[in-house]
Amino acid sequence: MGFEIHLRCFGKTESLGLPRNAIRALFPVDEAGSEPDYWRLRYDGQNSCEIGVNPLPTDATKLAGLYVDRPCRDVRFWDSLFAILNMGGVVLFFPGGPLIIAQRSSTAGVPEGMVESLGALVQVDSGEAIRKIVEK
Repeated sequence: MGFEIHLRCFGKTESLGLPRNAIRALFPVDEAGSEPDYWRLRYDGQNSCEIGVNPLPTDATKLAGLYVDRPCRDVRFWDSLFAILNMGGVVLFFPGGPLIIAQRSSTAGVPEGMVESLGALVQVDSGEAIRKIVEK
């Protein structure tokens, strides 16, 4: 896939951020090819991608969001994205797609402007559900 997926914090999570170390631990980061805020992931010979992270301005150990450049198809990658959504107060979006949040997450606090500009809000219950929406 030749595009980017974005994950952004909203509501209370927007000011608190997500723990950088917990997010990084979800992925098979290739340390040799990575930088502090840009991680190369490698699942196998056919499945790799890159993640850029956006630290909170006030605390580099916390993330305000991240983006994935050319997401791979490996289900473990999608399960990791779902795990991030389940941390609460995180929305996933991509060009031409809906806003995606975890099914157990509250929609309260999702910025109205984001819904107005990007479209419908869809709740998902798995990484596979995210992948199906993105690959439509």
